[in-house]
Amino acid sequence: MTRLYTAFVGCKVSQADSEAARTELLAAGLEEAVSAEDADVALIHTCAVTREAERKSRQLAHRLARRGLRVVVAGCAVTRDPAQFDGEAVTLLGERSWEQLAVDLGADAPAAPLAARETDGGVTGTGETSPRAAQPSPRVPPSSRRRTRFVLKAQDGCGGRCAYCVVRLVRGTPRSLPLSEAVAAATRAVAGGCGEVVLSGIDLGAWRDAASGAGLPALVAALVEVPGLARLRLSSIEPVALDDRLAGALAHPLVARHLHVPLQSADDGVLAAMARPYDWAGYRAALERVTARVPDCAFSTDLMVGYPAEDEAAFARSLAAVESGLFGRVHIFAFSPRPGTPAAALTPLPPAVVRRRRAAALAAASAAASAAARAVVGRQAEVLVEERRDGLWRGYSSQYVRYHLAGAAQPGRMVRAVADEVYSDGVRGRVV
Repeated sequence: MTRLYTAFVGCKVSQADSEAARTELLAAGLEEAVSAEDADVALIHTCAVTREAERKSRQLAHRLARRGLRVVVAGCAVTRDPAQFDGEAVTLLGERSWEQLAVDLGADAPAAPLAARETDGGVTGTGETSPRAAQPSPRVPPSSRRRTRFVLKAQDGCGGRCAYCVVRLVRGTPRSLPLSEAVAAATRAVAGGCGEVVLSGIDLGAWRDAASGAGLPALVAALVEVPGLARLRLSSIEPVALDDRLAGALAHPLVARHLHVPLQSADDGVLAAMARPYDWAGYRAALERVTARVPDCAFSTDLMVGYPAEDEAAFARSLAAVESGLFGRVHIFAFSPRPGTPAAALTPLPPAVVRRRRAAALAAASAAASAAARAVVGRQAEVLVEERRDGLWRGYSSQYVRYHLAGAAQPGRMVRAVADEVYSDGVRGRVV
């Protein structure tokens, strides 16, 4: 039987697409490999958000091919530029369905017919659909790998016009998984042992139920009622989506006390040049609406350095935002011109300037992460246990702090823990 290994590069949506493909291919008769060393074939979902993400996607594909695996690539980088993956041992998914791919890979016939597929992956909407980002409606099959967290892709596509972003070009216009299907998928995942459901989307705040017209607050309210759910987490949310109704829904005790809210820049001139739909004051106001209802909510963000409109004063404002204590985690990345976007035509800043600013921002982000970890030392927290590594249990708290724990625990279960010291990528402590 053909043994399958899956991997992804990029965001939670890429992870969800990878998991959905794995589900379909196992159901179609492939066998799961727990590591690349045990596999015959690898399926990689790629990322195109930056040149670095594309490079990592290519590097992963060719590294696995050199190990002798047959490698199939799918996802955003393939959609944007399939030619970059040319190679005898790397092939494109193309227009094949998962069942067709499984047959091509030598799968045994599945024991029962697969469920009917939606051409746009179970998400619905009008207008353009995603160019080969198609996925089936989320299902959760039996697996040799224990899943403690289920990434539920409830939304795909983006209607934004950010000048630097290629994602909307490869993902298409917004479309949403129906409310009933989202709840059903979460219910199956929790029944299968997942303690946490991570709600994801390219523009999650744009989620709408086509039948009822309900928005994201209604989806959050429905998911927290799933029997046995330990925690609901939102993967990423744009600041313009953080209105009073959503802030109220996020106050439910089963919703994680953490939000990732992309910033990109704290300078109003740069934000305007990027065509981001807010300014720094509006961004802060969005976070304040959340903290008014969820006072213990922690925030993380994305910050782009080296955008062509960024001068020294603008960078200083962004650096001050990182150093302000507002964020526990900050993902720092350099501007990368993406073909087909308006920003690709701009004159880039000198590479030495970008490197210097990136280094300064990374240092500030590291200091912010250390401060966030120190703040929880001596305190108790609910931690969802994921795995055991190097003699310690690992998992995340509601505020998205990584815990390394001694004591009795089980994967997929919530434990009460106390942090004793800053350690590695988070804190070290014990189950209490």
